Amino acid sequence: MSTNVDLCAQVLGTKEVNPKQIRDTLSMHIGGGGPGGPAAGGAGAGAGQRPGINGAPMGGPGAMPGAPGAPGPRPGFPGAPGAPGGGAPGGALGAPRAGPMGQAPPHNKFLQPISECDESINELIDQITVDRWPVPQGHRPVRATGAAMAVAVTLLEVCYPSTGARIMTFVGGACTHGPGEVVGEELKNPIRSWHTIKEDNAPYMKKEENAPYMKKATKFFDALSSRAVKNGHVIDMYSCALDQTGLLEMKNTFNSTGGHVVMGDSFNSSLFKQTYQRVFEKDAHGNLKQAFNATMEVKTSNGLRIEGVLGCCASAGVKNACVADQEMGIGGTCQWKFNSLTPRTTLCCLLEISAQGGQLPQNARGYIQFVTQYQHADGRKRIR
Repeated sequence: MSTNVDLCAQVLGTKEVNPKQIRDTLSMHIGGGGPGGPAAGGAGAGAGQRPGINGAPMGGPGAMPGAPGAPGPRPGFPGAPGAPGGGAPGGALGAPRAGPMGQAPPHNKFLQPISECDESINELIDQITVDRWPVPQGHRPVRATGAAMAVAVTLLEVCYPSTGARIMTFVGGACTHGPGEVVGEELKNPIRSWHTIKEDNAPYMKKEENAPYMKKATKFFDALSSRAVKNGHVIDMYSCALDQTGLLEMKNTFNSTGGHVVMGDSFNSSLFKQTYQRVFEKDAHGNLKQAFNATMEVKTSNGLRIEGVLGCCASAGVKNACVADQEMGIGGTCQWKFNSLTPRTTLCCLLEISAQGGQLPQNARGYIQFVTQYQHADGRKRIR
């Protein structure tokens, strides 16, 4: 492992970790007062140092620049000598250069500007090897996909609440361990089939809790999706495997958040590589062709009412006189949340004529206004 990146925390995938536990762990490494200040979870730590998970100091040589205990403020951030007021360029995908009300992002060693850690990331990727633990014959590899996604969602909840960001999930097989488990480890138990889904009778039961895999996994991923939608975070799913990976149970993680979903046979395929590269397309000004944490409101004139929309979004739960009693698609509201928007985003807005007789008077006209608020890739908020 690179000497520039410290192993700060480990989360076991054997059971579902309470979000509060993850927040408490993260709070030990995130300080609102900047480096050298009092540690939120490090009572008794010396100046410029913060105790680690096992009581080890987090500062000193080898600490990532800007990490708690590292000397001096992070270059490029407000407060650093010669730093521009707009914050550090090249931050987390979709993350702003400055936090709400002009505050700088919290100092932590879990999320860093790519300009500061790109060498360490490339070094870690080069050092990745095949899992050294052998898979017993007749068993599937142990994958704790659900636990990993829960940590990622909570990490962004703590560091960038209500701010645009993306979680990219690369799935090479079905989750077989911990929360979100969709199939057992033994190959003799196949994953649910179309017939069991159609009949709502997924028969594979967990011995400990006597509950279906499918229903429990769907409930778990739906909860993660709701948290991501609330904070404006996108969840992308890249699934490359010859067998099923459980996308049905995870469908709301990308449907509700407006994330990308790619299915392929291998991560080495041209389909995956070309699709992944298009995510990072930039415009003439060097900004990503993406918008984040968007809200769209539809306003109508008399005689027209909104039944709903068809698209990858979530209801904002705002109801007024423009909302029809009959719902189609995602209805019952006049506002919808789009955690991600691109030039290729499309949706269908369904309306009904509420005038007497089901039609507008002769020569009458109806008006529709779409008001969209979103966070641009440069961090600024725009309204159209």
